[in-house]
Amino acid sequence: MDILNQIVNATVTQWLAILVPNQRIFLLYLLSAFFLSIISYLSLRALEVGSRPDVVKKGFVKYVFDRDVFLHRSSIQDYKFFAVNSLIYFGLISQLLVGMHTFANLFIEILNAVFGTLETPAFAVTPFSVIAYTVIVVLCFDFAIYLLHYLHHRLPLLWEFHKVHHSAEVLTPMTLYRMHPVDMFLTGSAAAVLTGMAFAGFFYLTGKEPSPYTLFHLNVIVFAFYIVGYNLRHSHIWLNYPKWVSYVFVSPAQHQIHHSIDPKHFDKNMGLIFSFWDNLFGTLYIPKSYEKLRFGLSEDNPNPYLSVKDLYIKPFQDALAILKRYKTQGSARLAFFAVLFFVVLFSVLFVWERFGVASQFNLPSVHTEGLTWTEVAKAQQNGYDTVIIPTGGTEQNGPHVILGKHNYIIKYTSSEIAKRIGNTLVAPVMAYVPEGDITPKPTRHMRFSGTVSLHPDIFERVLEAAAKSYKAHGFKRILIVGDSFDSMAVQDKVAKQLDAKWSKEGVRVFHIDQYYRENGQIEWLKTQGYRMSDIGSHAGIRDTSELLAVYGEGVRSRPLVAYKNGLTGSNGKAMMASQDIGQKMLELKIEAAIRQIQGL
Repeated sequence: MDILNQIVNATVTQWLAILVPNQRIFLLYLLSAFFLSIISYLSLRALEVGSRPDVVKKGFVKYVFDRDVFLHRSSIQDYKFFAVNSLIYFGLISQLLVGMHTFANLFIEILNAVFGTLETPAFAVTPFSVIAYTVIVVLCFDFAIYLLHYLHHRLPLLWEFHKVHHSAEVLTPMTLYRMHPVDMFLTGSAAAVLTGMAFAGFFYLTGKEPSPYTLFHLNVIVFAFYIVGYNLRHSHIWLNYPKWVSYVFVSPAQHQIHHSIDPKHFDKNMGLIFSFWDNLFGTLYIPKSYEKLRFGLSEDNPNPYLSVKDLYIKPFQDALAILKRYKTQGSARLAFFAVLFFVVLFSVLFVWERFGVASQFNLPSVHTEGLTWTEVAKAQQNGYDTVIIPTGGTEQNGPHVILGKHNYIIKYTSSEIAKRIGNTLVAPVMAYVPEGDITPKPTRHMRFSGTVSLHPDIFERVLEAAAKSYKAHGFKRILIVGDSFDSMAVQDKVAKQLDAKWSKEGVRVFHIDQYYRENGQIEWLKTQGYRMSDIGSHAGIRDTSELLAVYGEGVRSRPLVAYKNGLTGSNGKAMMASQDIGQKMLELKIEAAIRQIQGL
């Protein structure tokens, strides 16, 4: 089911990419492209009449939303390919990608083996070092893209797959998705290797898991790149940067030139973000002024793919034909064995990531109190970026239920939540929460022996300190889950304040209050025929049943009954409780929490 959920989530995320901030066609990036189109239109209108593109003469709206472009048969093909490839590549094939963390772990082990493990960090994590990592990881990512792009143009076998992207006869923002799965898989793998190296180097020198400065969960440099016209790269909107800028950053016009069928433009401007790679390797082309371009593979046959099926199948057929045609040539044999080597290498790494790492890294527990610090650190290296802070309480629960009821229940439920959502650890249960006034006159649960209460202000500071601790250790999501009514208000307050303060740093804090407030327990019990007088509100059917299910010894079969001002401390009919009801109550809490977390 986990694999099926991953496939569905990845596919739907692509289909809804316009609504997802870390996707390249997110609405904000499209809007920024629209406003930059105004600059493009005005600059082209300023050209001499004979030099203006014909579409400019039709007015701004027709210039930007040209029907001949967006309804072209090539564009229709892009739309269909996007819909299908969202499942084929993003849903299915991308699950086979070897993740960046796998390479990072591999490189960390190599660094430790070659240079030895550092007893103390060589560098402290400072704003400057985070800025440096933010830049370095983007450089590694961008060079990987350039390198694979260069090889796809230079090696005939790889070109057959990259041709799919170049077969677009017109360019729209959807053309960026017109890439064969083999092309995308190889490029993604190269990016994982080089960014993994950057991650490993930073971790080795600082002892901390690196995290770049982000906006919308994107590296801020990548975010800026998306904002300043990324979606105009694949469009008919001409936007050229000043010459000195074009030596550093790839302008939309430069990438449009890369798609041109004019021979002087072949194999030029292969960079993604930075153009200095092109300058370094002799593939840079900076236009001096507006150039009228035609797109596709060639004048005679711009798009040899007649259907979406052809976009997938024909590159394999053409690549196989190359191997058969040149099977006696050393270069073809070398290319074949090189491809075979990388297939075997990535297969081994994939198996190691999915099975080897899992078997070597087997967490003894999701509870941090049951782990060593090295096991927690290793868990984080393997993607554990979320922590649950569970709060229980030490309060009276009538004569039949022990004082630590909430602590046993929340420890069990938080563990189940962590296991089911994945990549999540659980902090030690906070056993002391507000339970009523202590002085001058005890109130609420403090009226009964054994209860321990914290003032709400103290509880707030303790909860905040715990969250700060996990933030300092590099956790990106902090989930507060409470099992007691008296802690709800403070947890609401702390979560909202910290989330507002830390979200810009990529750290989110949430109060998972539906676990307690909207879990459907009472509704379910009513469907079973129980009345509210049976259910009760404290230490009744629900609480007693839950404790029976997780720690039966905590429920007294022959309680020592006593009264405090005529009260026993509980209400409802606890004698109706059972383990079966308890299992249902616990499951309703767990499911409510998971729904809320998934909704976030």
